[in-house]
Amino acid sequence: MPKILHFLYLFYITSSIYACATVRGNVKNTSDADKFTTAAPQVETSLVDVDLPTPQLMTIYRDSLLLVVNNLNRNPHHVRVFDIGQKKAVNNILPASQRRGGTLAFMSFGISDSLVWVFDVGKNGFIVANIDTVLKGNAGIDYYSEYRITPQVFYYDAMLLNRNEALLSGNYDTDGKLVYINFLDSTRNKQLLSYEQDTNIGSSRVNKMSYESFMLLKPDKTKLLLACRYSDQLELLDIGNGKHKKIKGPVGFLPKLAPFENNAGVTEATPGRETQYGFLKGHVTTNYFYLLFSGYSFQSFHRFYGNRIFVYDWEGNPVKEINLKNDIVDFSVSSDDKTLYTLNPQTKVISSSALKW
Repeated sequence: MPKILHFLYLFYITSSIYACATVRGNVKNTSDADKFTTAAPQVETSLVDVDLPTPQLMTIYRDSLLLVVNNLNRNPHHVRVFDIGQKKAVNNILPASQRRGGTLAFMSFGISDSLVWVFDVGKNGFIVANIDTVLKGNAGIDYYSEYRITPQVFYYDAMLLNRNEALLSGNYDTDGKLVYINFLDSTRNKQLLSYEQDTNIGSSRVNKMSYESFMLLKPDKTKLLLACRYSDQLELLDIGNGKHKKIKGPVGFLPKLAPFENNAGVTEATPGRETQYGFLKGHVTTNYFYLLFSGYSFQSFHRFYGNRIFVYDWEGNPVKEINLKNDIVDFSVSSDDKTLYTLNPQTKVISSSALKW
């Protein structure tokens, strides 16, 4: 099955199948929420209306620009750029196109050093551009480069480190829980984390899918965080020395996904009646990593949204729980940890608020 069709098929199954079987790990089901300091809900001030039908992702650049991804895009570009000081849209980047340099559909998006990038699930590779160059004007696809991944397999998350290196996670057909690749020298490619050596997962494809995680990288690129979608488990990897540890989240619940058989006769996993969503999105600064938490069940309309952000230091210690008055779909934080920007999926408005420590 072509990769993009496989992705759409999984999305359809996720939306329509319910089952009673569950998948469990061995993380203790106890609460650590009391380890976080809490405060009254943030007092937010409306900053700008994004004027996009389905805003889904947001990131900050140099504390002055907010880049917002529009899901199910019908616009000529996938990302709209907003100037925080001017409180208005100033540009669009990442052209939607099947041609080389254009973007079809993607799940992973970010900024690494001077590069803005997406991992395109249709092209099975990264679409990359120098961010300062494309921000200067309405730059076309000729300003974007492609870095294809071979062989063509599904990865749940991908992260570009620079023009030569990337991290990939969630290849359910191999033992590669987390792999490093080098575009210039494939002999340097290596596996950083193994499914087989994870006592919660082993070789089970169902377990691999149940512990799906997205990646966050510390700004100095020394540490990597894996945050689970269907539980509140975290994993922290020191990239330099390889030290790795699991961290229990604020609630401590386990993934409960329902097995099903795909068209090829392979048993996979999908959210079902008992599934609870864990971490949704994240943002990093030099001092902390921030995680938007759902806690909603599969049957809730709000399952992809959250109104609590949990803050940890880079040793994995709980620091703070940020409470919001409304559900959001994504957020960003200034590099000095003083300002929070939130994206409301219902009002389509970005708001700002001061963080108090």
